[in-house]
Parts: sequence; C-alpha cells; structure tokens
Amino acid sequence: MNLELNSQLMQQIERCQFYNVKKNRPCNMEVYKTGGQYCVFHGQQDIDWIECPLDPSHKVKKVKMDKHLKICNKKKLEEELKQNPFFKEKINLEEDAQQKKMKLQTLSKEQFNELIEMIPQAFKKAIAIYQEYLGKIGEQTENCYSYILDEIVEEAPQKISDKEKDLQQVELLTQIMDQYNLINKDMAYIEYGAGKGRFSHQIAEKLKEKDNSMAIHVLIEREPRKLKYDRFHRDNKYFIRCKMDIRDFNLKILEQQLKDQGYDKEIQYVGVCKHMCGGASDLTLTSLLTQERFPVGMTIATCCHHLCDKNTYKNLAFMNQINVPEHLIELLFQTSSWYVSGSINQQKKVKTENEISSDQRKTLGKMAKRIIDIGRVLYINQITQLKVILKKYCEQQLSPENFIILLYK
Repeated sequence: MNLELNSQLMQQIERCQFYNVKKNRPCNMEVYKTGGQYCVFHGQQDIDWIECPLDPSHKVKKVKMDKHLKICNKKKLEEELKQNPFFKEKINLEEDAQQKKMKLQTLSKEQFNELIEMIPQAFKKAIAIYQEYLGKIGEQTENCYSYILDEIVEEAPQKISDKEKDLQQVELLTQIMDQYNLINKDMAYIEYGAGKGRFSHQIAEKLKEKDNSMAIHVLIEREPRKLKYDRFHRDNKYFIRCKMDIRDFNLKILEQQLKDQGYDKEIQYVGVCKHMCGGASDLTLTSLLTQERFPVGMTIATCCHHLCDKNTYKNLAFMNQINVPEHLIELLFQTSSWYVSGSINQQKKVKTENEISSDQRKTLGKMAKRIIDIGRVLYINQITQLKVILKKYCEQQLSPENFIILLYK
C-alpha cells in the first residue's frame, strides 16, 4: 500500500523539462517553483545563469554575481595558495605552449600503418642504447630485450580490492627502496602526487620498525583528499602536506624552511611517487633534478604515458636518436595506453579500417611505454653525469679544455 502511494506521489511531482543530450535522457529533478519548467540548475529559461569567472565549473545567478565573487571559494583557495612558501607559479614547467594534438582516431590508413611500423623499429634501437647504458654501469644486458617486453603474470586466486592492491604496491616499492639503502631517518622524502599519502606512510612505518625514528616527509597533492594518512603522523612536525600542482612546487625553498624550524642536519633528498600520470612524471624529474643538492635516490612508478606531451617530456633528443619522426611523437605517447586498455571487444568502441588485433595492440602499447621510460632513465643518467662534471670543474679538478671535452661526450 505504501509503495502504491509513493508511486502516485512521484507521478504528481513536476519534473524538469531539460533534456540532457550528452546523457541521452531528461533531467529527473523537481522544478524549482510551482508551475515552472526547469529545476534550479537548468532554470536558464527563467533565470539568467552565467559561469563564475573565477571557476567556470559552476554557475551563478547574474543578479547575485557581485556578491558571489567576494565569497567564491576558488578565490579564497587561490589567495591561500599564493601565501604558501612552497608556491612559485610554473617553476617546474619550462614551456607552456598549447598545441593542437592529432588523435589516433583521426589517422588515415597510411598514417596508421606508418605508426605501427615505426614502433617496433624504434623499440629495437631504444633497447640497443639501453643495453649499452647497462653495460657501462655493470648491469646484465643479455636478457634485456625479453625482460622489458615479455611478461609472465600469475593469475591471482581471487580478485583483490583496489585498497589491497595499493597496499601491495607500496609495500613492494618500499622493499625495493630498502634494498638500495633509501630508508633512512636522515633523508627527506618528497612524495609527488601523494593522494592520501599511503606511500609516505609506508616509508614512515618502515622507519619505525627499524629504529623507531622519524624522517622528513613532504607530500605534494593538488586535489583535496579525505581519510589522509597524515593523521597517523601528527607527532612528526616534519610531515608536511602541500596542496598544489607539481608544476608550482618550489623544492628549492625546503632547506631554508627546515632551518627556520630548527632542522640543522644536511638534507638528502629522495623523490618518491606511485602511479604518476603522464607529464606529471616529467614535472617531477624537473623538480628533483634542478636542485643544487642532487637527490640521493628516486622511486617513480609511472602510469598513464598517453598523457605525456612534448612540452614536458624530458628527452626528445632520445626520440630523434631512435628515429621517431617529430609528427609521430605525440601519437607514440597515445599508443602506450593500448597496453592497459584491455581487449578491443571490451572497449565499446566503433571499429575502423585501421583496427588491429588485441594482442598486437598490447605488444605495441608496451613497447611505447618502455621507449618513453627508457628515455627518462637515460635523461636522469645524463643529468647525473653533468652534475658530477660540474662539481669536479668547480673543485678545479678539471681544466677548461677537459671540461668541454667531457661535456661534449
């Protein structure tokens, strides 16, 4: 009886007449006044709604705009951000030119074929260069090709939750750091794209297990997050969260900030991040590698390579070295998503004449991902060598002639 009554009441309520083309359905909210046609959000027919000039993600009644601009939360947050000592606008973004990107879906058959033929050829050249690099640092090179490309994944006995998967990942990354002696109370851990801060929390827990000590942790995250792990570290005054974009994070100020708080030890930076998407990985490298004090280690687990772009990628010279044409670089970034996008039949996309098999897409996607990351590794090595050369020159261990020769090499 109650169900029938509720159904009748629902039918009597006037519904918004706005039709959402994108969602292919009408709005189901109540009209905002008796006899009206639209809800309070879609009432543009009765009220003049305009976008907020401070934050276009929401709209305001035109007659109330002056009042809204004084109290808009966006303005308040921007003012707070500018007061943050770590904020320096676009300090880690060398260029900010907006370029029109070509999409994979718009390629002709000839262009598409050029792309899928180029990737394996570029990958082989990238592997050869990477093998040479590994040989110089004393690492094994024999199985380099298969190690990077082939993969044997044991199926989990049951599907685990995202929370459990995240925990397994940070535990593994922390174990790897510990193997390289990067878990130490005298280090300053800079976590980029920190999210809730689980990675920093795991490192802090590892330190407690070792000798019940605490280290410096700086967490950079631009989005507000609930249930942050910061709450477990309120007793550590050096557990700092910076709510800002990585591009605006000024690491150079950290040393002075710590001195002002009474920290008198020499700082040893360790950069960490997990699932760092696209250009954020390159902004992280810029932040870490442009300091007077070079980081003693980095643990960067990359993610969405298809979000990379030429403005932020750190080793475009490597792309030229492995014969990736300039007009295909952005497309190479996009193809990296093929490795993780699942089979074609599951993607609900319209097939085109350029479609290839799921297995081929996955292999090409993984090649693209590895090309991008090999370029980053070699870039880090180049910067490291340059830092050593500059240090020796500053200490007058090299003559100007030898310095120029080493720099050229």
